Amino acid sequence: MTIVVPDLHLEFEKYNTNLVEPAQTLFNQLCGDSEFTWAFLNMLSYMEHIGSYKIMSTQRGNGMDYQTLKHLNEETGHAVLFKRHAERSTRKRLDYSAEAMLAPASARMYFSKLEAIMIRIFGDSGNSRVVYLYMSLIIEFRAVWAYKILQKAIEANQLDIKLSKLLAEEEGHLVSMVRRLSDDGFYSVETIQKLWKDEKMLFGRLLNSVAVLYESKYPKVA
Repeated sequence: MTIVVPDLHLEFEKYNTNLVEPAQTLFNQLCGDSEFTWAFLNMLSYMEHIGSYKIMSTQRGNGMDYQTLKHLNEETGHAVLFKRHAERSTRKRLDYSAEAMLAPASARMYFSKLEAIMIRIFGDSGNSRVVYLYMSLIIEFRAVWAYKILQKAIEANQLDIKLSKLLAEEEGHLVSMVRRLSDDGFYSVETIQKLWKDEKMLFGRLLNSVAVLYESKYPKVA
C-alpha cells in the first residue's frame, strides 16, 4: 500500500479552510494581549499534558514499545515548552487550576469527546492500541495545522517563542502513526476522513469557547 502523507496534509488543510481566519484572528489577539497570552500558553501546555497522560494511561505495561515511549516523551516535552513560556510571560509559577488557564473545561471536553468517538468506533480496551494510534493521528493533523498558524501569530507579535522543533516532532508523530496503522493492518483513508469530520466539530467548539472568553473582556461594538 502506498501512503502519501503530504497528500493527506493538503486534504486536511482544504477541509479546514473555513477555520483558518477565525484561528488566525484569535491567535493574533491572544499573542498580542499579555493579560491573556500566559493563560493561553498554559492551556496549550495542559492539552499537551493531557495527550501525554492519555498515552501513559492506555499504553502502559508490556505494550509500551520504543515508538510509543518516544511519543510520550516528546508530548511531555511540548507541555514543558508551553509551560515554560507561560510562566516566563506572567513571571509566576503556574499549575493547571482553572484560574491559570483559558477554557480548561473545553480543552478537557475536546479530548474526552474525541476519545469516546474512537472507542465507539474501534471498541473497548481490547483495541486500546488502535484507539491510541487513530486518536494520536487525528490530533497530530490538528496540532500541525494549528501550530503553523500559531507560529505566524507569535512572529507577528514578536514573541520569543520558537515552535520549529515542536512542529518537526508533531510531523514525525503523524508519519509514525500512519506507518504503524498500516503495519498493523488498520490504516483506512475512509476512517481518517470520517474522524476528521468529528474532530473538526470538536475543535470548532473549543476555538469558539476560547473566543467567547476573550470577547467577554473586549465586547464587540455593534
